[in-house]
Amino acid sequence: MVFEDLQAFVIVARHGSFAQAAAALSVAQSALSKRVQRLEERLGAALFERRPRGVVLTEAGHAFLARAQRLVDDLTDLERNFSSLVHMPAGEVRIALPQRTAGLLAPPVIERCSRELPLVNLHVLEGTASNVHGWLMRGEADIAISYNADVGAGFSVRPVLVEPLFLFVAARAAAQHFDGPVPERCTIADLANLPLVLPRRPNPVRVLIDRLAGGHGLKPRILFETDGTATLRGVVERGLGVSVFSMSTTWSYAVESGAMLAIPFTSPLMNWKMHLMRNTKDAGAVAISRVHEIVEQEIEQLLHVGAWPYARRVGPEGGVPGPAVS
Repeated sequence: MVFEDLQAFVIVARHGSFAQAAAALSVAQSALSKRVQRLEERLGAALFERRPRGVVLTEAGHAFLARAQRLVDDLTDLERNFSSLVHMPAGEVRIALPQRTAGLLAPPVIERCSRELPLVNLHVLEGTASNVHGWLMRGEADIAISYNADVGAGFSVRPVLVEPLFLFVAARAAAQHFDGPVPERCTIADLANLPLVLPRRPNPVRVLIDRLAGGHGLKPRILFETDGTATLRGVVERGLGVSVFSMSTTWSYAVESGAMLAIPFTSPLMNWKMHLMRNTKDAGAVAISRVHEIVEQEIEQLLHVGAWPYARRVGPEGGVPGPAVS
């Protein structure tokens, strides 16, 4: 039994006319008539009674219509669903996230990809800012959130938000490190006198501090270098030195408890931008494009709810239009 014959019978029964059914299917009336005739021959019974103004179902036609309709609907659904399956994004997509962002962004992205892109194997890489930059440059990540926009050609880079940087110091050791009263704001010049605990280059905070200090003819006083966030925070909490970072949950708990002070800088240049990046080598990959779209949407949602409390959105041209929280 041919699907087109069943479909022809159902459509003719629905319209009560070969002419109207042929128009609905965009086929010649003679071709439609042959399909129904072939089905009738196969079944050994007449399905329609031909009349001058159309057709009506015979008793056999009435009995056959319900089951034929179900078969046509089932086959149509099967064809539609299989077509969607074939064109559904599939394959591996690798997204690299810095540690401070992964906890916020990875869960909703994973949840949506599991629900909306069941054939996509999402691989989340989590590491330091330097790790993320390296993964992207070596082609080990398709999408990345990075604070370092120096990636050269072959990548699309969109600034998403800008965050101010703070000087973090243990409350009990602050007066000692400043050799007197603790200021309400720090200057770039303070970076030459305070014992700094910083990540190594090419960490974007370290690159920024070196550049700004050098622009003022100063050399930062580096006490200790580490790329480990937990180590860096632990050294500062112990009162051995100070560090510079944005206000994330890594630091905010200690600040809220009073164990740590977060001192803003006088210079508006003491900030860093978060960028959403993508390797354009695979610009045509449907799965990567769809995951990239989901990441953009989830970043926007996190900004809306104030996940980065001191952040401001970055406009299309890289400007800062206003507060992140509406």
